[in-house]
Amino acid sequence: MPRLLSFLSDFGLADGYVAQVKARILSAVQDLTIVDITHDLEAYDILSGAWLLYTTYPTFPQGTVHLAVVDPGVGTSRRALIVEKTGHLFVGPDNGIFSFLYPARSVIDITWRPQGAIAPSFHGRDLFAPVAIGLLSGATALELGNAITDPIRLDVASPQVVHIDRYGNIVTNITPGQLQDHALVLHGHVIRNLVTTFGDLSQDDLGLIVGSAGTIEIVARQAHAARRLGARVGMPVSLRQDA
Repeated sequence: MPRLLSFLSDFGLADGYVAQVKARILSAVQDLTIVDITHDLEAYDILSGAWLLYTTYPTFPQGTVHLAVVDPGVGTSRRALIVEKTGHLFVGPDNGIFSFLYPARSVIDITWRPQGAIAPSFHGRDLFAPVAIGLLSGATALELGNAITDPIRLDVASPQVVHIDRYGNIVTNITPGQLQDHALVLHGHVIRNLVTTFGDLSQDDLGLIVGSAGTIEIVARQAHAARRLGARVGMPVSLRQDA
């Protein structure tokens, strides 16, 4: 089986950033397949990136290296991490992008630095890509840094919007068990109509479904629920006892 690397960022595709990172890695590692999770995150959207990484990585086989670069603190003193969990390795900044992965087997503060210049505005290419190359080439995480116990963690336990997909579906971190006998309240709107499929909704209704990641989503039928409700990632969601 060829080696696998997943790649997630907020770089977009209008510039050459994604290509430069991939070229750096592919120039050093043969027989490698790179799978893009997404590069279309809103700029600096760490929470949504953390959610997409968490819900996507289990579909890859053990041994995959996952490069996650949403890095508004690039070039500052923020740490760079390798996270080990369930046979997977994750590389990226210490800013909460790995919050849904904790607790993990180990968290490593990367102290190793590659030869050559590191652009303070592009650690994705000049630091994280070389670290991924090292891991793909057989280096262990502890050969590249030191174990720590205090990584940055976002509050991912409080009920909230964790992602808005391209269809406008509002993805929450609320489980079906938490929803039982409750309605959801978001931005002053109460949504209580739990359905199985989008087709169960009338054209103008909002409803709730259990999404593909196993959590509750607020949706509309062939319409953009997030725009209708003024939703944004990180917005709190509350549970109201349904009468």
